[in-house]
Amino acid sequence: MIFRNALTFLILGIVLSVAAPLCAQQPAPANAKKPVDQVRVVTLLAGGAANLSVSLLVKQRGIDFDLQDDFLQEVRLAGGTDELITALKAAHVTKPSTVDPAEQARQTEACRHVATGAGLAKKEQAAEAEKEFRAALQLYPQNADLYTALANVLGQEKKWDDAEAAVEEALRLDPNNGKAHYNRGVRLREKGDVDGAIAEFREALRLNPNDEMAHHNLGDALGEKGDLDGEIAQFREALRANPNFGVTHLNLGIALGRKGDVDGAIAEYREAVRWDPNLPETHYNLGLGLANKGDTDGAIAEFREALRLNPNADAPYVDLGTALTNKGNLDEAIVQFRAAQRLNPKNGAAHVGLAEALSRKGDLNGAIAEYREALSLNPQDEAVHSSLGLALATKGDAGGATAEYREVLRLNPSNDLAHMMLGLALGKQGDLAGAMAEYREALRVNPNNDAAHDNLGTALFSKGDVSGAIAEFHEALRLNPNLADAHNNLGVALERKGDWRAAREEYRAAYSHDPKNAAYKRNYQRLAMLREN
Repeated sequence: MIFRNALTFLILGIVLSVAAPLCAQQPAPANAKKPVDQVRVVTLLAGGAANLSVSLLVKQRGIDFDLQDDFLQEVRLAGGTDELITALKAAHVTKPSTVDPAEQARQTEACRHVATGAGLAKKEQAAEAEKEFRAALQLYPQNADLYTALANVLGQEKKWDDAEAAVEEALRLDPNNGKAHYNRGVRLREKGDVDGAIAEFREALRLNPNDEMAHHNLGDALGEKGDLDGEIAQFREALRANPNFGVTHLNLGIALGRKGDVDGAIAEYREAVRWDPNLPETHYNLGLGLANKGDTDGAIAEFREALRLNPNADAPYVDLGTALTNKGNLDEAIVQFRAAQRLNPKNGAAHVGLAEALSRKGDLNGAIAEYREALSLNPQDEAVHSSLGLALATKGDAGGATAEYREVLRLNPSNDLAHMMLGLALGKQGDLAGAMAEYREALRVNPNNDAAHDNLGTALFSKGDVSGAIAEFHEALRLNPNLADAHNNLGVALERKGDWRAAREEYRAAYSHDPKNAAYKRNYQRLAMLREN
């Protein structure tokens, strides 16, 4: 079975980017150099601002209030880290010339609502979080950052129209609110307007060049437009702003894999695991990368870890089954493929993988049934038609094999292997002329198909054209000097022509390339004995 890296990489990049909208936002730099008030700190965090950006803001502008333990607890509840707490404690304090007790009380109450809402949002209690943010808006109805935070939880509740309205209100209040532009971009992308989303992400980055989530989602959007280099560049910019962002390392790895840089992809997956070892998609994609590099044992370990973290995902079972099949552990491979089928009966790859494992165990009937099930899900899969044809031919059903190979050629008339296999099936049914026609068609499509030359030579020999057969065997061996069957067949033809010495050398070559083949051994030993006599 072929690993499905590119498809898996593309699908997994889109899925993860959909999950990103509720993640971090950066504060837009304000023109005024006013100290930061406590409501601003918690609303930025609630809206998804990165701790690093809030820390830089308070370092640059200072704060206008004395720190209290209650406020620091609210900062932590809103998502503040130790680094932000340290920055707040070190910030220069510039208090207003006059202190309004009513305003202080209003700020204290607003901070409580916002921090509580942020904590509820992190627990995915979005309806309760919405109530808290709306209570804060009753106190500060002109606060654009609060509308951005509200938009996030409305998105969690799938209240798309309300979320969009909250974003637009934030931009009406503050057209330079980078978080709001970012959220507008997220919403546009969800609606399918990728170009509009890109424009909004770029505007968010114009306002705050260090917004890692804007870089991340801009990269995803550029990738969706086919700009792979732009996608990679934006992911790298996101990691420059926040090197410990595991999801971005993962998506960068996916993009590098799509570009063909498997080593680079693996390096990014390992970084993603270092920062977030509990993300099953990272282990799964790392397994795919290792499998492509031939590290089957490493791939198996990563697929198992992905399934430990998420036993309800069907794709890792399929690829674990494939890796186990490649290791020859067919019984466990069959268990894994059946597990994938239980989770998703319409997973065609699970049916194909199970078919291949059953075929290798000698259960041709079971394999044929699985191939047919896969084709019921995707009748246009030429590879599965070809595999079913081979299973039918191996079972002795040449007529069934013929039908499958004809279907392959209907789907892809330029499939030289299918032409050759159809020729073999026709030959089994006694249609030598039809077989020769298919071999010649295979060679028209691909003159370098050594097996087709060998099979055409065999057909010519059966028709009595020994010289023509010898020419084809020679051409097969010119293309592939290690093709044991062509050496043996050339020996038979040369022996028919009476050239025993040359025939003996060809039998010897066939036997040396495949010493376990009893027929090659008999032919060589027979003519070797004639030489001695």
